[in-house]
Amino acid sequence: MVRSLDVQQVLLQSSAVERVQQVQQQQADVQQNHFEAQLAEEKRELREKVKDLEESERLMIREEEERGKREKNTEENSAKKKKDGPADDDEPMGKVDIKV
Repeated sequence: MVRSLDVQQVLLQSSAVERVQQVQQQQADVQQNHFEAQLAEEKRELREKVKDLEESERLMIREEEERGKREKNTEENSAKKKKDGPADDDEPMGKVDIKV
């Protein structure tokens, strides 16, 4: 049988036990919320990295296109100069008229 002193002790400790149980339940919720916040932060950082990568890729592609245009213009200019030849070229090349 349970003595009356034991019942009094159980009643006094029941409120403390109830508080401990509430704290344990809240701790699980707090841990879950903290973990969720960490995941959200990691996702945000990954999205920013992807945006940075996409932007850097676009810049690299643009630079390559501009470099290609410059090289093409340089090649066209050099080909045009070779085709036109020197501007003061009135006499045919390879023939020299010498009179003695």
